[in-house]
Amino acid sequence: MKRCIFSTILMMILINLWSNLSWAQKSKQDTLSVSAKIDSIYRLQQKMYKQTKNEPLWNKTFGIEFNFVRLLWMEKSVNLSGGFSLFSVTRQAEIAFPIYYSNPDDPKDLTELTIDGHFRYFLGNTQNGFYLSCFTRYAHLQGYAGENDEFLWDGDSQDGIKMIEDKLGIGVGIGYRKFSYKGIYWGFSLSFGRFIIGENNQFYGKFLSLDDDEKYIFDCEFFKFGWAF
Repeated sequence: MKRCIFSTILMMILINLWSNLSWAQKSKQDTLSVSAKIDSIYRLQQKMYKQTKNEPLWNKTFGIEFNFVRLLWMEKSVNLSGGFSLFSVTRQAEIAFPIYYSNPDDPKDLTELTIDGHFRYFLGNTQNGFYLSCFTRYAHLQGYAGENDEFLWDGDSQDGIKMIEDKLGIGVGIGYRKFSYKGIYWGFSLSFGRFIIGENNQFYGKFLSLDDDEKYIFDCEFFKFGWAF
């Protein structure tokens, strides 16, 4: 009888210990599961917050930019660089129309007007940071025909033939744009291409110049600032 009672008590103790261990294990698993879910939700919130905080153009549709540094160099000559951008066409890219105008004070030098159309695709998740681009360029050139080493000037007289040339080119580029939530933005770009329509090397100009009289297009912009609306 005593042995039966002892066996019963021992069995109850073992069953109680097993129940407690099972409950503790399940409670631990539930705690780990809840912790994992919390961590997952936190990471998702951080990702959403980061992407949201990196969208300064979410309510902007267009922008106007200008290179103010060129104004410091202007005296009698005129050298302007600006542009117009569209931001709302697609929220992964920017469509920009840079404009450049140069009218030197020396009548021997080349006067040029260029209008570009750029498609800039941003490499990140939003319209900010580094981008790759492709573009087309229209160039309107006006000056005097002749080579640098053979064009002769007799005092103030202009013996060269004054001419006009219109050209069309294509190219690719890379750049960086930094937009602020207040609307101000800054960027730099490096573009390379070539003209496919129009004549090259027609005008007299400065030696080793990088104007659009050449066959190839090479542009570098660094001090251009803008305002998004």
